[in-house]
Parts: sequence; C-alpha cells; structure tokens
Amino acid sequence: MTRRFKIGAWVGGAGSYPQPTADNIQAFETLQGSHIDFVSLFALFDINTWSWVEPYAETARKNESTLIITWMPNGYSAHDITDGMADLYIRHFAQDVKKYGWEIWLRLLHEANGDWYDWGTGKTGEINTEESVVEAFRHIVKIFREESVKNVKWVWTTNSSNVGENTSFTGTYPGDDYVDFISIDGYNWGNKKCWSRWKSFSQVFKKSYDALAGIDKPLFIAETSCTESGGNKAEWIADMFKVLPEQFPRIFGLMWFSQSKSFEADWALNTSNAAVDAWKAGLNALAG
Repeated sequence: MTRRFKIGAWVGGAGSYPQPTADNIQAFETLQGSHIDFVSLFALFDINTWSWVEPYAETARKNESTLIITWMPNGYSAHDITDGMADLYIRHFAQDVKKYGWEIWLRLLHEANGDWYDWGTGKTGEINTEESVVEAFRHIVKIFREESVKNVKWVWTTNSSNVGENTSFTGTYPGDDYVDFISIDGYNWGNKKCWSRWKSFSQVFKKSYDALAGIDKPLFIAETSCTESGGNKAEWIADMFKVLPEQFPRIFGLMWFSQSKSFEADWALNTSNAAVDAWKAGLNALAG
C-alpha cells in the first residue's frame, strides 16, 4: 500500500516575524485548497520557553497537524551544549513537554554542515567538529530520556549543500538510537545572491539525498522554497512534483517555507498566481 505524501509549511503571515497562528494556518490551507499535515515553528534556546511554544502546539493539534519545532541553540556552540551550559533550560523544556503529553517533533542542530549557525561545522576557527555536534545532539536527547519524555520524535537535518571546510552530509548524524526521522533543507536562490544561480529541485537536493540514502530512517524535506528571480518559479514547482516520485522515492513529505524575506528572497508560495496554480496541480497529482 502506498503511503500518502505529507505536506507541511512554515505558513508565513503578516509582519516581519509571523507565527503559525490559527489564522495564518487557515490562510495557507485556503491558498493551497487543502489541509496541511505539518506545521513548522522555530524556537530559540533561552528565549522561547515551552509556555511560548504551547499555544502553537495546541493550534497545530486542533488543526490535526503535527508540530515540527526547529529548536535553535543560538549563542551556543556544540561544545557549550555538551558542557552543560544550556542544561537548565533544556531540562525545564523537557519537563514541560512531558506535562503537555501530545506528540511533537523536535528538529535539533539543523544544517550543521554549514557555516551560518553557532553549531555549524563549517564555521572558521574549528569551533565545532562533526563529533562535537553528534555529542551535543545526543546530550539533549539524553536529558529528555532522563526526564522520561515519551511524546517527542527526534529529527536530524542536513543542509542540501556543504558549506565550509570539514563539512559533510552525514558526518553529524548522531546514530539510529537518537533519531526518528532524517530531513534535508534546501532552496533555489536563483540569482538573488552573488554566489547563487538558478537550480532545479534535483540540482538542489540530489547529492544530499543520495548521501542520506544509506540511513535507514524515514526521510522528508523540512525546508524548501524557490525565488521568482532568475527563472520560472511555477515551472520549478511543477518539476519538483514531477521528479519527487521518480528521483526521490524515499521522501515521504515536504515542507514549504512560505515567507518572503527582504534580505533573502521571495520564498512565499503566493508570489505569483502561476506559482500557486503549479503547487495546487502538484498536490492533486500526488493525491491521484
């Protein structure tokens, strides 16, 4: 029996820092004309406690969607985490998640094969190593296990390209005992940056997908989007849905990052009617 392909989104919304409120989720579902299975949320260590997260978790649950939290230890290196510098915050978060009781997915130390996050192995100065990221991921999971938290699924994520020295697609994988799902983040930046060029979905994801193929865990795309700059966004989306079952058969779901950023690119789904139409047609093709 073929498993239904799952669709999710960072749903965007009005303002610089939109959140997945009920209104924003409904607006995205109306835009695509169907329900979303996954709701994306980004939470920062120390700043965002569970009391801040819980209303979004409840909104997702009432929408019959799974909340996937990208839990970001901004300000902490991998060594800082294993040295226990964030333990108090992590433990309180774990205790509160346990009290909450409903299932959530936590995405830890994502895109560590890059140079843009404090835990990235591509950062200059050898602040983080692949081994230290592995230990940091395990350290966080162990705290949740010490607190007997049973309602969390753990997600490990690689970026679709390695950026910086000493980076690889799978070197930060913490091991099967610590991971429930694996995922990839990747974007088509078009010509928005001096270092970027237009890339198809396959060009963005194929190398990382092939590298992760040897890991026996369910695989999904946790973040993706495409700009209108440098090519045809609608055609890119149409091609994405075409090649997914052909070239990426292990991928069971995909989450669109639907928020345009002035300092990045026009990531929102509804940057053109053609893009939205291509998305709807792709969803219908997958459902059929």
